[in-house]
Amino acid sequence: MEIGKDSGEVAMSAAATAELPIRRVSLLEHININVFWFANNFHWQALLAIVIPSMVAKFLPVSQEAINLTTVVLWGTIVAVIVNPLVGAISDYATFRLGRRRPFMIIGTVFNIIVLVAFAFAPGWASSTALLALFAVLFILLQIANNVANSPWSAIIADKVPQSQRGLAAGFNGLLSLLGTAVGSLVAGAIVNKHDPLPVYRQEIVQIFLLIAAVQIIFVTYTVLTVKETPLPMTGQERFSFRRFIRRFLFNPLHYPDMAWVLLARLLVMMGIWTVYYFLQYYFDNVLGGPGVRTIIYNTPFSGEFFNGLVFQPALLLTALLTSIVGGWASDHWGRKGLVYLSGAMMAVVCLVFIFFQTQYGALIAALIFGVGFGAYTSVDWALTTDVLPPTNEAGKFMGFWSMMGILPQVIGTAIGGVILQLLQSLPNHLGYTVLFAVTTLYFAIGTLAIKQVRGAR
Repeated sequence: MEIGKDSGEVAMSAAATAELPIRRVSLLEHININVFWFANNFHWQALLAIVIPSMVAKFLPVSQEAINLTTVVLWGTIVAVIVNPLVGAISDYATFRLGRRRPFMIIGTVFNIIVLVAFAFAPGWASSTALLALFAVLFILLQIANNVANSPWSAIIADKVPQSQRGLAAGFNGLLSLLGTAVGSLVAGAIVNKHDPLPVYRQEIVQIFLLIAAVQIIFVTYTVLTVKETPLPMTGQERFSFRRFIRRFLFNPLHYPDMAWVLLARLLVMMGIWTVYYFLQYYFDNVLGGPGVRTIIYNTPFSGEFFNGLVFQPALLLTALLTSIVGGWASDHWGRKGLVYLSGAMMAVVCLVFIFFQTQYGALIAALIFGVGFGAYTSVDWALTTDVLPPTNEAGKFMGFWSMMGILPQVIGTAIGGVILQLLQSLPNHLGYTVLFAVTTLYFAIGTLAIKQVRGAR
C-alpha cells in the first residue's frame, strides 16, 4: 500500500472498482479456494470442543468449570466480534501485490502460530489463580491473530466465483470446513484426556497445540501458492481517510433489508449452537457419565472428552459431510430458502432429543440428525449471503459482518449458557441442561423463520 505524501493518509483502491467474477471455476479451483477452511476449522474444533474445556477442567477449580470456561473465552470472543468485520472491510481497499486477501492470511497465521506455541506451555508458567487470567489473555491474542487471517478470506468466493456457481463453492466450503471439524475433533479427542496423570497430560497439551500449528502452516502455504488474486491498482483511486472508512464501514439495514434479515437469521441460529457448544463436554460428563459407566461402541471408561471427540462429533460430522456439498449444489438449482427451512427445523428437533432422551444412544441419534441439518445449513447459508450482498463490491466488509454474526453468539450464547448452568446446577434431574436446550430450540425456530423475510433470493 502507498502512503500519501501530503496528508499522510493511506492511498487505497476503492473497492467498487474491482471486477465481478465471470469465469467459471474448475473443480480444483473450488478446492484450492476453500482448503484453508479445513485448517481453520481443525484449529477451532480441536481447541473449543476438546482442548480448552479440558484445560479449564484440569488446571482450574472443577466446581467453577462453567464460569471459568466462560471467562476464558468471553473477552477474546468480544475482541473477535470487532476485529473480524473491521479487517474484512480494510481488505476490500488493500492494494498489496499479492491481492486483497492473501497478505492478511499470511500475517495473521504467523502470529496465530506464535500464540499457539505460547498456549501449549502456558500451564507451567503460572499458579492456578493467575492461570485463569493467562488463559483469557492468550485466547484474546489467538482470536485477533486468527481473525486477521480468516476474515478477508471469507470474501474470496464473492471475489472469484460467478453467482451461478456460488452454491457449489459454498458446498465445498462446507465440506472442507466440516472435514476440518471432524479431523480436529477426532485428533484432539484421541490425544487429550484430562483423567491422565498431570505430567502425561501436559505432554498431550503440547502435542496437540504443536500439531494445530503445523496444520496451519501446511494449509496456509498451499492456499497462498495456489490461489491467485488480481491486485487492485495502486493509482487512479480516491484517497482513503479513516473518518470516511468508518462512515462507510457502517450500513443502514433499511437500505439493504435482505442482507439485514440474513444476518439476523444467522445470529439466531448461531445462538442456538453456541449457547450449548462449550458445555457439551460437561453435559456428557454430568448427565451421561458416572461411576462405572462405559462408553458405547468402544467399551472404555466413560469421559466427556472421549465421548464428544470420538463418538458424538464424528457421528454429527459424518452426516454433515454428506449433506454439505449436496445442499450447496441443490441450492444452485432449486433455491436456498427451502433448504434453510428444512435444515433449521432438523437442528431444532435435536434439542428436544437431548431433553427427553438423556442417554448415550440418544446423544448419538441427536448427533446424526443434527449433522444432516447442520451440513446443509453451513453451505446454503454462505451461498444465500453471497446472493444478497449489496452492490457496492465490498464483499470483505459484508462477509465480515456475516462472520461476526457467527462470533457474537460465542459471547452472548456462552454467557447465557454459563449463567443458566451455574444458577440451576443444584436443581434435581439436570434441570439446568433441560432449560439450556429449551432455549436453543427457540433460537433455531425463530432464526429459521426469519429467512422468510428475504425477498431477493429464492
